[in-house]
Amino acid sequence: MRDYILLTAVLIVLIMGAVKGYKRGFLRLAVWFAGLIAVLFIVTKISPYVSDFLIKNTSLYSNVRQKIITVYENQNSQELPDDTLHGDAKENEVIDSFGFPDLITNSIKTNNTSEIYEKLAVTLFKDYIAGYLSSLSIKAGTFVSLFIILAIVQFIIIIAIRILEKIPVLRTFNRLLGMATGITLSLVFIWIFFIAVMMFFANSFGGWVFAQVKASRILTYLFNNNILFELIK
Repeated sequence: MRDYILLTAVLIVLIMGAVKGYKRGFLRLAVWFAGLIAVLFIVTKISPYVSDFLIKNTSLYSNVRQKIITVYENQNSQELPDDTLHGDAKENEVIDSFGFPDLITNSIKTNNTSEIYEKLAVTLFKDYIAGYLSSLSIKAGTFVSLFIILAIVQFIIIIAIRILEKIPVLRTFNRLLGMATGITLSLVFIWIFFIAVMMFFANSFGGWVFAQVKASRILTYLFNNNILFELIK
């Protein structure tokens, strides 16, 4: 039963979004959804600068990096290999052993190149893994934090369109479109949650979520098709 906790929670969120969208209707949710798109657009533009600043000018990067190395070596009772061959079979085997969903695993493998090593200012595979996951973790944290801040600002937007909602001809159509919009909004929040989980590579909560995702086809599909991941990787 515990293997389906996250799947159950995700399904509940989607169902609640559909019900809420049906009750509120498309017109009211459309205003909110437009605001959400605007928030995501602004976050996408600001997030890279904020995360780069945190990585280059604070101790956050080095702290997260060291914790990731410590947690991995404690869990696996061995040190990360000091290979310098990028993308060989041994390194790919180590990456697979982390147990991350395919979206993250494939990203780590794809970026295991000399160009990325140079960008991260590393030479060894061990340093690449720690550096890449640390960078991804900070980018995820920055993205989610900015989203929350701007989402709070969004709630200040005036709620209107109540008159149009009362027109009988539009009511049913409005509610059906609202249901679809509600599901879409719920999916966006689920994707944002998955991004937020990437802040916890070195935490048992992150491992638990990744295990839940790997155990469910639905969660695996939702995780691996997270279009928001392209905004931070």
